[in-house]
Amino acid sequence: MLLNRAYPDIFSEPEAQLLANMLGPPSVARSRTRIIRADVILDQSLYLTRGMLGRYSMDRQGRRQFVGIQIAGDYFDLAAYLLTYLDHDIDALSACEIRPTSHGQLGHLALERPDLYNKLWKISLIDASIDRYWIFRLGRLAGKARVANFLTEMFVRLYARGLCSTTHYELPLSQNDLAEINGMTSVHINRLLGELRLDGLCTLSDGIVRLGNLVGLARVGHYSPEYLYLAPGISAEVRGLLGLRMAAAERLAE
Repeated sequence: MLLNRAYPDIFSEPEAQLLANMLGPPSVARSRTRIIRADVILDQSLYLTRGMLGRYSMDRQGRRQFVGIQIAGDYFDLAAYLLTYLDHDIDALSACEIRPTSHGQLGHLALERPDLYNKLWKISLIDASIDRYWIFRLGRLAGKARVANFLTEMFVRLYARGLCSTTHYELPLSQNDLAEINGMTSVHINRLLGELRLDGLCTLSDGIVRLGNLVGLARVGHYSPEYLYLAPGISAEVRGLLGLRMAAAERLAE
């Protein structure tokens, strides 16, 4: 997946191709393997062309808290270019294909094509916006709303990149993963997934989320996608699928 498909309102096709030409050869990671270890100095940033990754931190007892999910089309560790290392681990949640860009090339890009360099930092800022939304979800939403919100987010992010249909999407997560994402126990997650199923909103089985009532799922989850900064056309389409009114920024753009 080229960057102009992942971010069609940010990168033109020639710009995306130029950045793709900077990428090294792809490597394949098996599901549930370590991609990046916290506190290790890095000399390259990685672009995810296929699959799904999870970011997480651990407490002193080894208990995990997921702090992010990355999907195909994400440049998932750009921050390491300036920070030199990441403060959290990143694991493959499914089989993944990853391509590197050396930090030397990013430095050259900053000098030769500052316009493209700034666009890379724009998508890094979008990642930061997603991080803030995850804080909101964990801090403000409770129970079924929190889980419904997360499941709606994953649909929107995948659909916006053409990675799923409106009826179902792949989510290679266990109930224990969902518990660590939502700050709950596996028992609690199991009960809430059962409630979502009985309400006819969605089901999760064998890594597939089947969407029974997308509008209802978004409503239960108090979900709104402004924080993703989607391209206007995709944003309007997504809001229609979720039964939401046009966002203020979209109205101003008309």
